[in-house]
Amino acid sequence: MPKRRSLLAASLALPAIVSRAQAQERPVQLLVGFTPGGNIDLAARMAAPFFEKYLGQQVIVVNRPGAGGMIMLNEVAAAVPDGRTAALVSFPALVTALYDNRPRYTVDSFAYVGLLTDEPYTIFVGPNSPYRSLADLVAAARTQPETITMAGAGVGSAPHLALMQLERAAGVRFTWVPTPGAGQAMQLVQGGHVAGSISTVSLTVRAHIQGTLRVLALMSESRWDRAPELPTTGEAGWPLEAGSARGFALPAATPAPVVQRWEEAVRRTAQDPEFKAMTDRDYLILRYMDRAAMTAFVQRENAAYGAIWRSTPWKAS
Repeated sequence: MPKRRSLLAASLALPAIVSRAQAQERPVQLLVGFTPGGNIDLAARMAAPFFEKYLGQQVIVVNRPGAGGMIMLNEVAAAVPDGRTAALVSFPALVTALYDNRPRYTVDSFAYVGLLTDEPYTIFVGPNSPYRSLADLVAAARTQPETITMAGAGVGSAPHLALMQLERAAGVRFTWVPTPGAGQAMQLVQGGHVAGSISTVSLTVRAHIQGTLRVLALMSESRWDRAPELPTTGEAGWPLEAGSARGFALPAATPAPVVQRWEEAVRRTAQDPEFKAMTDRDYLILRYMDRAAMTAFVQRENAAYGAIWRSTPWKAS
């Protein structure tokens, strides 16, 4: 009888073991809140193979564009917390939506498992543009208020807020042309349909070197050693800093062992020599933070943009 009970117990436990094994084999969805081809999408697709290696599961990048990433963030916040739905989160977009929109998430809706990159923005124009410098572009906006068009993700997006910094500092007004993502904005610029745009160095510097667009300035305190020929906004007379940081998040209720496994995957990806070589090749700037540091970073971003919103809202509420 004891032997029979042991066999019965083993047979009852088998479905649970199989179910766990099948869950491990099912692919992970890494959600991106923007269209394919932009800087955020490219960063996710670069990291995905390394996550596969360190998680031991297939990772599929899934685009959920719309509302500046908010649609995707709402989905991930409400997803089953089993580690198979993750988000590439971008800052400041995650926190700015809390003030200029009505998302179904808060900063506490996620378990932040690691920051991977942090890049300054560039201000750029088309290759045949008459504007040879940032001073030229600002002068045109001063003589033709609200007629110089700049394209990028929706109103209140990080690139739009960066342009608003320039407008306030220089005392000019541009016209913002919203697009689904950075890739579409770049196409508009290269096609001569808008005067310029703002995006990260990883999306623009290679194209600048190839001559398919012209970077006018880096929105950074100092020049970047990978492209030392690019001037900063400060050198043109407007010392501004703006950019986009990106990391990864799971639903807040995800069990601790799963969160730890993801945190380890992000850390190992950041330290992987092959990944570092790829980021160097593609002008992507690594800035790794572990879970605790990223969580603190999110809280600081939330406080900073909340203060900006209360003093100078960037769109009508």
